[in-house]
This record gives sequence, structure tokens and C-alpha cells, in this order.
Amino acid sequence: MTTDTVTTYLLTNRAFVAPTVEEAVSTLDLGGRRRLLDAGTGAGGGLVALARAADPEARVVGVDQNADALELAAAYAEKEGVAERVRLEQADLLDVLGEAARSGAGYDAIWASDVIWPGNFSDPEAAVAALAGALNPGGILALFSSGYYQATFLPGHSWVQQKLRVASQLNWGIPGDGPTQNERLTHWTLASGLRETRVRLIPRVVFPLADDPTARPYLERVVWPELLDAARERGGEAGMSEEELSRAAALMTPSDDDYILDEPGYHLLHPMLLVTARRANEAATPSS
Repeated sequence: MTTDTVTTYLLTNRAFVAPTVEEAVSTLDLGGRRRLLDAGTGAGGGLVALARAADPEARVVGVDQNADALELAAAYAEKEGVAERVRLEQADLLDVLGEAARSGAGYDAIWASDVIWPGNFSDPEAAVAALAGALNPGGILALFSSGYYQATFLPGHSWVQQKLRVASQLNWGIPGDGPTQNERLTHWTLASGLRETRVRLIPRVVFPLADDPTARPYLERVVWPELLDAARERGGEAGMSEEELSRAAALMTPSDDDYILDEPGYHLLHPMLLVTARRANEAATPSS
């Protein structure tokens, strides 16, 4: 991706997901927690939400390898009036987590949004274990998934959409099945030894389309380009016929007579997932 493409994706995706991220963060027990980590901060949607929800004395560290993303996050924190509560660091997430575990300077809460998947880590289970190991006793881990592959983008065309999902996952190198499949957040959390694992579904429903100014840009600048590229590159492997490839292109091309966003009944369903768990408090030292 070019820098402009990445920036468009980050900003457009942040705007669309922001209401759900705010709702998800509001369910976390952040009172009294002083050291927070936004793991893979991207354009800073979670960073700002965490800073707003935490106590004024809390500080949020946002970590990302992408310098352009961190610039966007810094500008967003400034715009939202929380810049003094955050610190941004360009670094490898696993290095940051390892240092926190070794030094004992862990985090009271860690937020990771659409970070733990095979496209980022060859061993996602080990990455979750590293997140768990960087928590202070009693600390909370929150793994958030925007549910991209469970969303309904093309209502009424489920067969085409199902094959587009497969093509997209092939394009991203996501395994169709097995222990590293990106739907296994709860499995990896339980395997990490954390306690009180909980799963929440936070649906994002858009209808009518005109009522949500973030939805059309999200679809036209993020979803359609990604799915059309996947169809071109891997549609055949996903079992798409030439007729289905043409149908997909027509549904997602604004100038086409069959453009799906021109349908009066168009609706978007995005089931977003929040998995939370806690590290156990250290056992009290027996009195002598």
C-alpha cells in the first residue's frame, strides 16, 4: 500500500469504528488503573478512548511500528484534548511486551484492536501470552475485533459475499481453519492463563445509510477496494465463477446501474467482538 492509501484506510476505519470502540472501552474497569497500553495504536481511536475513560492521572502508551500511523494518532489525541495523557512509541510490540515482563513495569490494562491475527503474528497464541505476561497483577486484557469477516456488506447477495470473504482471507494469508485462525481470540486468552474471560458482542448497525456519515466512506474507501482486489487476485481460488466476479464488481462500483448502495433497503451489519480477561492478583504472603 502507498502512504496515501494507508492514511485513507486508517482515518476512514477509525471514524467508522469509533462509536463501537468508545462503547467497548466504557465496559472496562479502568478506575484506579494508572498504566495503560494501546497495543498497535494505528490512528489512535483506542488511544483516545482509553485516555477519556481512565482516571485523569492515568497515562496511556500507544505502540505501533508505523511512523505515519503514530503521527495520525498524535494529531487525533491533540484534537481531542488528551495529548497530555498519552505517550507514543514506535517499536515492535513484542519487544515492548517482553521488556515490561522482564522489568516488572507492567500495565494495568492493555487494549489490542484488530492486532492479534496471523497477518501480524505467525503465532498469535504466543502474542496473546506475551500480552498477558505484560500485565500487572489484577490487570485487564481487552482484545477487540471489528468483525470484518462476519459483517454483512452485500445484503441479499450472501453467496457472492461468502466467496469474497474467502478470497480476502486468502489474499491476507489467513488460514481457513486451525489453531492460528483469527477467530480464536477466546481460545488464546484462555490458554494464556488469564481469568474471568468474557465475550461481548457489540453490533454496529447502519440503516438507513444516509443517517451515518461514516458508513459510505468506510465502504467506498476501505471495504470495496479491498474486496475487489481480493476478487481479482484470489477469486478463482475462492470458487468464484466469471459471472460471480462480474456480479461482485457491479455491486461495488458506484457508476454501475446495480450499485448496491443505491438500493433503498441497503443496510450494513458489523458484529464487533470484545474479549476481556484478567491476570490474577498475586497471592498474599503468609504471615510468619
